Amino acid sequence: MPDLAEDSINWFEMKGIAVRLQGRIVLEKVDWSFEKKEHWAILGGNGAGKSTILRVLAQQISYCKGTLRRHPELQGVTHLGWVHLNQPLELLAQEKLKDRWEEYSGRVQEQQTIRSMFSEYMLAEKESQDLLRLMKLDSKVDRPIRGLSNGEWRKLLLFQSLILFPKLLMLDEPFDGLDKTSSKDFKSLLRELVQHSKLSLILVSHRQDELIPEITDVMGLRNGKMEYSGRRSSILTEPNLKKLYRSETKASDTRKFQSEIIVSKFRNIEDSLIPPVKMENVHLYFQGHTVFEDFSWTWPPGEHWQVAGTNGSGKSSLVKLIVGEHLQAYSNKVWIFGKRRGSGENIWDLRKRIGVVTPELQMNYRKKITGRKVVYSGFNDSIGYYGAISEQQKETAENWLNQFDLFEIAENSFLNMSYGQQRLFLLARAMVKSPEILLLDEPCQGLDPYQRSELINKINLLGKSKATQILYISHQVEDKLDCIGATIFLPDGRIERNLSAFRKF
Repeated sequence: MPDLAEDSINWFEMKGIAVRLQGRIVLEKVDWSFEKKEHWAILGGNGAGKSTILRVLAQQISYCKGTLRRHPELQGVTHLGWVHLNQPLELLAQEKLKDRWEEYSGRVQEQQTIRSMFSEYMLAEKESQDLLRLMKLDSKVDRPIRGLSNGEWRKLLLFQSLILFPKLLMLDEPFDGLDKTSSKDFKSLLRELVQHSKLSLILVSHRQDELIPEITDVMGLRNGKMEYSGRRSSILTEPNLKKLYRSETKASDTRKFQSEIIVSKFRNIEDSLIPPVKMENVHLYFQGHTVFEDFSWTWPPGEHWQVAGTNGSGKSSLVKLIVGEHLQAYSNKVWIFGKRRGSGENIWDLRKRIGVVTPELQMNYRKKITGRKVVYSGFNDSIGYYGAISEQQKETAENWLNQFDLFEIAENSFLNMSYGQQRLFLLARAMVKSPEILLLDEPCQGLDPYQRSELINKINLLGKSKATQILYISHQVEDKLDCIGATIFLPDGRIERNLSAFRKF
């Protein structure tokens, strides 16, 4: 079918669009006309098809039914900007390859910076300079991209899209992982861009409160189908929002989860007298930037803690020090289960006792395997599934798949899942080995409101069961855990105790 005419008022028109992935229909009967003067939001739960629509528009995947007609100005790749959660993972994966090449060849590889990502000519343009200042990135152009905070990453990816002057900008969950200040700054930045340019916007989100006032129209998706679409003023009603997410909590499932955890073969964390983590006068630097200065902390046995701080304050670095993924853990005074890093301890024996869910793990897990095999890989702490596991281990894995409501999609390709679905599989992967400590770095990132609530309830039950010690990182106020006994604030190390947690549990 021919493209839209030059004088068309629409950027594109979809009629009856359907998408099939791995033999399964994941999107169907989508009718959507997008006028140039409009700004749209797409709402829906995990796996609803929100990102799939964007991938169709970006010509990353094909549709099996229907028609899609574009305005001629959208035919060029540069005229369609797209910012999504997997972009930092893809760029950082390239940096990981450099590390491996450096290890094998002995040749020092140059660190990727904002400046090296773009030509000097491109950065010298007045529009580029103005954008960098607007985004507060002008002082960071020579900083390695690995050292960027979540908020800085979002701005960098937005800059990468805007520098090509797109007509239409697509943002897929741009606020996930941002602290309150960074989220507010990013929202203000978006508003200024929309108000002072001819840019049209598509904003994908799980959350109504993330929609900027300039959004004119809203589409709601559920299970790959359009529930509604139209003007924001008439669409954003409580009944419409409830259609998109499962809101019922099955009490029987909650009791089943709790009872199975308590009678499982977990140890009781209160039996241990040795702190799982102890740090003394830690100094941590990255590319000339101080992350920690004279930082000391002891994680008492039997307690669940939260790590708080703004983007870039060192929360994820703390997790890397514990796991042993940061080399400076071996040059500092860091003890894990009473054994000092660098004293000849067996790193793999220690890792068997630690469950981890982090954005970095999700970045590294780019294997073309099913969700079920991702969970199986947790028994060996491998990226990818290699070799067989016992029948008892399979039974344990299937139990965790059921606990997180993942059984129905367990045979789907992990890489074709939504960001939030991947996060749930990685949590199940962490739990199969019955870890003594569980490190959760933004575990709810990418989850819709229903799944957030369910996951928080289940993590709280884990905490109540005293089966594992939890170290929890989250920016969202509503994602707070009742079982948390204390919070450490970074980078200064200030501690606040929560005595009510001990009274409850």
